[in-house]
Amino acid sequence: MIAGLLTLWLAWAPGEDSSPSDPSSERDDAAPSLADASSEDLEAARAEREAQAAAQAADAAAEGPPYYSTEDMDRLRERYQLEPQPKLDPPRPRWRCLIPDPRCGFGVELLATSAYAYRVRQGNIAVEGAFYEWNSARVSYELWIDFPAHVETIGKYKFTRLTLGPKVAVVGSDNQDLWGNVGIAGRYWFGRGPWAPALEFSSALSFKLTGEEDRSPGFVQQQRSPVGITADFGISIGGWGAIILGGQYDTPLAREDLPEKFRISSAGQVFVGFRGNVLWGAPAVAAFGTHAAVQRAIPQQP
Repeated sequence: MIAGLLTLWLAWAPGEDSSPSDPSSERDDAAPSLADASSEDLEAARAEREAQAAAQAADAAAEGPPYYSTEDMDRLRERYQLEPQPKLDPPRPRWRCLIPDPRCGFGVELLATSAYAYRVRQGNIAVEGAFYEWNSARVSYELWIDFPAHVETIGKYKFTRLTLGPKVAVVGSDNQDLWGNVGIAGRYWFGRGPWAPALEFSSALSFKLTGEEDRSPGFVQQQRSPVGITADFGISIGGWGAIILGGQYDTPLAREDLPEKFRISSAGQVFVGFRGNVLWGAPAVAAFGTHAAVQRAIPQQP
C-alpha cells in the first residue's frame, strides 16, 4: 500500500529546471532603476558624497594628533592619581632678561650693594692687644653672567630653576679701601612667576686694589695683597633685590723678607645689607650715597 502511494507521488512530481540562469536578465531587472534616476539626482548624490569627504578631512586637519583634548588629559591624570597639569600662560620677561626672571635662560645683570659691615684687623702680633675692630659700611658694584644650569619644562614652556655663572665686582669701604673679586654666582628659583622668590649665593677670590696710607692720611696708594676670599647668600624677590648676609677674609702678607711698609695684616669683615639690580635705580642710588657718606663720616682706622 505505502509502496504504491510512493510510486504514484513520484510519477506526478514536476521536474527541476537545471538550465543555467541568464545573467543578462538580472542586469535587465536592475537597469530600469538606474535609468529611472535623473541626472540631477546623480549629481546631487555625488556632491553630497564629496561634501561629506571634505568635512571629514577638515575635521581631521583641525584636530591633528594626538586627537586628545585638555579635558581628556585631565581625566587621564585623575584616573592614574597624578597631579593636575598646571595651566600656564606666562607673560614675556622684563627688560629682555636684564632683570633676572625664571622665564629667562641666559642673562646678564648689573648689581649694586649697600651693607653695614663690622670690620676687624690684626695689628702687630708682638704687641699685646693690637687688634682693631670698628663699625663701617660696604658697597659693591657687580656684574653677573647667568647660565641656566637646571631647566623645568611644563608643556611648551621652559622655566629656569637654577642659574650659575661667573661674576666680577669692585668693593669699597672706609679708609679709601677698594677690593676686587672674581668668582661664581648663582640663583635658585622657588617659583615660576615674575615675583618668584629665589636663593642667591656667590663666592669669590678677593684682592686689595687701593687703600689709604697710614703715614699720610688722605693719600691713596695701590696695595699689594695676597688672595683672600669672600662669600654671601641672600633671599631675593623676583630678581629685583635681595637681603644678603656675608663675610670676607683678607689673608696677611707678612713675610720676614718684606719691608715693614709692604706688610699687610690679616683682616676681615661681616656684612648684612641689600643687593639689587641697578635698572630700577634705587640700589644704584643707595650704593653711591653710602659710599660717599662712609668716606666722610668714618674717621681713618688703623
